[in-house]
Amino acid sequence: MTQSDQLIQKIELPESIIGLRKDGILHLYYKPHAEITSEYQLRQLEVMMQITGGKPHAAMYEAGEYSTVTSEAREHAILLEPKTPTLCKVVLVKTLAHKIIAEFYYKFNKPQQPYKVFSDFEEGIEWLTKTRAELESKP
Repeated sequence: MTQSDQLIQKIELPESIIGLRKDGILHLYYKPHAEITSEYQLRQLEVMMQITGGKPHAAMYEAGEYSTVTSEAREHAILLEPKTPTLCKVVLVKTLAHKIIAEFYYKFNKPQQPYKVFSDFEEGIEWLTKTRAELESKP
């Protein structure tokens, strides 16, 4: 997991590591070769609620090599969005395949929360920090 020393709390599942960073950003790392299914998404949601206490956080999603998302899970993700304790999301991509999937999801599913794709970790963290501050300052 990138910068795992920044985590103050984490829970590991067979497919992922879900943690809360010192800066308050929720970090979801999908392990190499993980297959993300709608069943997994429900377990992920439970862990996210546990770590955040249900309070919305800025969130970074990062996929390891050869991890995949089923088409059913892509469709299910947009249905779970209102229940997910997130304010805004960054998808960190390292491969062209992951970039295509992340951009396809954005284009066709139209997330309600601010959502951006980055290939640079630090740029993603900066965007989340700025976006979180803007969202939290709104009345």
